[in-house]
Amino acid sequence: MKAFVDRHRTPRTFQEGDRVFLQVPFGSSLTVGQKPKLSPRFCGPWTVIKKINDVAYKLQLPENCKVHPVFHVSKLRPYISRDENCVDGLVALENRASQPDVPFQVLDKRERKLRNRSIPEYLVAWTSRPLTDATWESEALIRKHFPSLITEDSDL
Repeated sequence: MKAFVDRHRTPRTFQEGDRVFLQVPFGSSLTVGQKPKLSPRFCGPWTVIKKINDVAYKLQLPENCKVHPVFHVSKLRPYISRDENCVDGLVALENRASQPDVPFQVLDKRERKLRNRSIPEYLVAWTSRPLTDATWESEALIRKHFPSLITEDSDL
């Protein structure tokens, strides 16, 4: 059995100082958003500090990370740096944390059909975005987070 597997598998080895991605377990605390299925499968890149043996490597993780730093080689993927992905100079990033996205106006309403139900949605204009970037949001989400935005007597 081992001979069949070894025909198609190449051994993975890393050296000290190599950068690797770490596989994130499905449904872990690193899931992003509501659907863990859409979360990233790998995190990193992390630096290999030490090769423990042929199949175990110690990674340099952040101090506040409460995970044991030794991982099996099957959970690691090599990080390949590409020059076309690097940006020369500084990139100006807008500070979105200081300006939270708050809707200020409902522009339109529609009913979206889902199987045998109809879901009301509102076209919402946001304070930190232009009117052309208005988004369709579900009525349940608007009522939950911004109840003052929807009034019962509005004709949309």
